[in-house]
Amino acid sequence: MGKDGKDACRISVTLTRAQDTELRLLAEKYGVKVSWLVRRAAARLLEQEQGGPLLPLDLGRRDAER
Repeated sequence: MGKDGKDACRISVTLTRAQDTELRLLAEKYGVKVSWLVRRAAARLLEQEQGGPLLPLDLGRRDAER
């Protein structure tokens, strides 16, 4: 998605309070925005469904298994 938003669309979702809390904690822990986490999760789901490569969701953890 470009920063100018020309190749993007906006959607809204409803999360449980627990999901919102967990996403906010993850975002804070890794220094990213919740929106980035949601976009990355959507991209991984689409890759999985299309049979494409699943790249690791490396949020800066050095101990992440690959």
